Amino acid sequence: MANAETEGKNWTRDEFGLGTEPLSVDAYTSQEQYEKELDSIFRHCWLNVGRVDDLPNKGDYVVHNLPELNTSVLLTRDQEGEINAFHNMCSHRGNKVCQESTGNTKFILCEFHGWAFDGKGMLRDIPDEPNFFDLDKSKLNLKTISVDIWEGFIFINLEESPKETLKEYLGELVPLLEGYPFDKYTPIFGYEGEVNCNWKISVDSQQEAYHAAYLHRRTLNGALGGRENPFIHCLDFKKIGRHRMLSMPAGDEPPRKPVDTLAAQNTRSIRSYAEGQDFSEWPTGVNPTRSDNWAADIYVVFPNFWIAIFNGMYQTHNFWPMGVNKMYQRITMRSVQPEKPSERWALQYARCMSRDVWLEDFSTLEATAEVAKSGAFKEIHLQDQEVLCRHFHSVVNEYINGEYQ
Repeated sequence: MANAETEGKNWTRDEFGLGTEPLSVDAYTSQEQYEKELDSIFRHCWLNVGRVDDLPNKGDYVVHNLPELNTSVLLTRDQEGEINAFHNMCSHRGNKVCQESTGNTKFILCEFHGWAFDGKGMLRDIPDEPNFFDLDKSKLNLKTISVDIWEGFIFINLEESPKETLKEYLGELVPLLEGYPFDKYTPIFGYEGEVNCNWKISVDSQQEAYHAAYLHRRTLNGALGGRENPFIHCLDFKKIGRHRMLSMPAGDEPPRKPVDTLAAQNTRSIRSYAEGQDFSEWPTGVNPTRSDNWAADIYVVFPNFWIAIFNGMYQTHNFWPMGVNKMYQRITMRSVQPEKPSERWALQYARCMSRDVWLEDFSTLEATAEVAKSGAFKEIHLQDQEVLCRHFHSVVNEYINGEYQ
């Protein structure tokens, strides 16, 4: 039996209150819808742009170019240790004030005419200032962007006056993960790059487990679901306002080669299991069913941020639109840093395993986009275990139709 605790539940109708009709392929191919998504979603929602450990020291800065949103975002850690966000534009002639993607400096100098700003965005120096006319320097600071932090994750909002605080935007997701040791884990490996597909194709590929039994049969090979749950019916799904989560079951007796067992004895990986784990002290949103057969949880923060929590490590995934048929994605796995050679070897093994799983996932993205554009099929048919995909598209449409304004 597949997941006896939830067998017989209809997640789509009963738990999420959604219809079961097919979705239009236009969601992946329509230029008109894509432009509406930029205007109604990405210009108004809170967007994750990294973690506080991306700027560990006073004077650090990071630049995120968002060409589809017609801006470049400059994040700084000022001399008081606070995180700030600005439009990366000099208030003199509009040049990008920071040309490098990362760095450390006390004063940010525009390479065009040398105007100097501090980490708080304050204009500090103008070369040949007396030759200007009636300047009010207090009105020429860098243009701020709303920024806030949740559990060490940095979010920005491009609205001048956001209608919701970050905490209000995240809603019931906040208490679900409160207390998880995000700050104890540091980056151990990751991948990033551009993909020729609509951004929602990639999001959809990462918010259901239905594909894993077949697509990941070579790499995960029974690590999820197992003989008693061959189609990997999930332990739990949750609708969290505009956000969502799923909880995945481990295989009943996941087959391991000797090298898998050796690696698992020395570090955590996506094939590590929570055997004998006491979940009583964990946040309520981690393994929410408290199953002894738990593998991982996936949280999808609308619109384009994804967190997967495993036993002893977690992964983040950002999906950025670059055009109706192009996107940029960044994946980072975080865990404890190795202290012994055996741990370092096992970490490299985990890195290669994760790479192979991700490559299997990515192998579908451009192929899906190519065929979607052909017009051969007009509809997308989703089953009950793909309920998060259906919920995602429902929320996208609600934003486009002005229901979240």
